Amino acid sequence: MALKKVEHAAAKKQVMNLDELEAFARDARQAGATGKEEIQVGVSWSGKLQKLAIDVELAPADRPTLDKKVDGAS
Repeated sequence: MALKKVEHAAAKKQVMNLDELEAFARDARQAGATGKEEIQVGVSWSGKLQKLAIDVELAPADRPTLDKKVDGAS
C-alpha cells in the first residue's frame, strides 16, 4: 500500500508552538490518519518540538481489475 508523508517543521532555529501542532494534527487527519500511526519527532537539545512527521496509508484507487466479473460473463 502506498504511503503519504505529512510533515510540519518550525522555521530554522525556531521551535513549534501549539498552533503549529494543531495544524499538523489537522493535516494528518485530512490525509487519512486514523490516530494509531506512529509520529516521528525532531526535538531541540532542550527538548522543544522542531519537526513532526507521519506516514499515512493511502487507499488504493478505484480501478477495474481482472478478477471482477463483467455482466453476462461466467
